[in-house]
Amino acid sequence: MVNMHPDELFSQLYENASTRKKKTLELIHDTCRKQSESNVKDFSLGTIARLIADECGPSEQGLRNKNAGDYRALINLWAVYSNTTTKKPKKEKTSTINDDILASVSDPTTRALVGMLIAENKKLKRENSLLKEQTTLTIDMRPNKDSNNLSNQNVVVVSASHDLTETELTALRDAISDEFMKHMGWTSDTYGRVKEKGMQIYKPGYISAIKKVLKRI
Repeated sequence: MVNMHPDELFSQLYENASTRKKKTLELIHDTCRKQSESNVKDFSLGTIARLIADECGPSEQGLRNKNAGDYRALINLWAVYSNTTTKKPKKEKTSTINDDILASVSDPTTRALVGMLIAENKKLKRENSLLKEQTTLTIDMRPNKDSNNLSNQNVVVVSASHDLTETELTALRDAISDEFMKHMGWTSDTYGRVKEKGMQIYKPGYISAIKKVLKRI
């Protein structure tokens, strides 16, 4: 079947199909052809089902049913014809401006510091956006386990930076790594404070705050 063109398989399946099945075969065949001609090349059952939904085509579960083998065979052949599979293609990681900035910094010390500044900037922007959306702000100082009790109140919960890129996360990890601290001649104490020869560089909570962000992501 690998050497067979999808049009040929379609003709074979179409010949003895019922009127309803013919309509579905046409719908799937045309949709797969468009996918093959596009840059997407996504022949996963979920995607095909979504594309044919407006034309009353089978759902994803419908395509997975035992009696939908002919439909899957046609989709699979289109995938093979397009040099791919019916698995959902992995999204390509796109480089952000922040990633490009970090990549351009060759010195590891400077890169770690720049990464910290980028992370802090994103955090402040997100918090500022949240605050702008609120008409009434309630500051919840209680532990996280009690936060569910405020479901009926207008509460802003500022969560960890879940939208940080892997490059930014790496910069944060490097910023508090033993190698980086040793390279800078810094030491930290149990309060998360950073010192250099006894002089405070970062206030208490610096190390612990970064660790909490990394732990929650």
